[in-house]
Amino acid sequence: MNKAELIEAMASESGLSKADAKRVLDAFTHATTRALAKGESAVLVGFGSFSISKRSARTGRNPKSRNGSVNDSPVAFDACPDFAAALDLNPGKGDEASAKCRDADVVIDAEYIASEAGRNSRLSEDDAKRALEAFINATTKALKKGDRLSLGGKEDENEGFGTFSISKRSARTGRNPQTGKEIQIAAKNVVKFKAGAELSKAVN
Repeated sequence: MNKAELIEAMASESGLSKADAKRVLDAFTHATTRALAKGESAVLVGFGSFSISKRSARTGRNPKSRNGSVNDSPVAFDACPDFAAALDLNPGKGDEASAKCRDADVVIDAEYIASEAGRNSRLSEDDAKRALEAFINATTKALKKGDRLSLGGKEDENEGFGTFSISKRSARTGRNPQTGKEIQIAAKNVVKFKAGAELSKAVN
């Protein structure tokens, strides 16, 4: 699913015009980008949190060309419990993702979106709420079907904000943060977010 298809789905479900659906979506991505550019974390309530990735920088191999280098996304995404549950990812209560959604620096909700997107329109808080719910529902449906959701440019999905997909995280050995003992962490599916060129440039 690309950005245009997402906007159409949001407008159809929320009863708003495509122009207003786009205003809501743009307000969300712009607010998130601003927060990350300042080194802050941001959460879209009921969806997920975005933060600067703490993963060490590394160079990998482009799987398509095999001769170009690729870098990890500079932005980490953690699905909030409600969104993860809707995707049948069975999130644990009180886990790291829950804490990130609860303690984010910038909280993006319907009131926030209405104040941002409504400056040049008559978009109300109720309108913003319906549009955000439609965004989460459309994203959930796309990911559950195995599709990717790209909020990239018209010509290149690697431009713009970024792309969401479902990825399988392999089983691994971790440590209990309280006892320090090794524990086995089972393989599981997670929501993966790859920052687009525009967002990557803003945070680097």
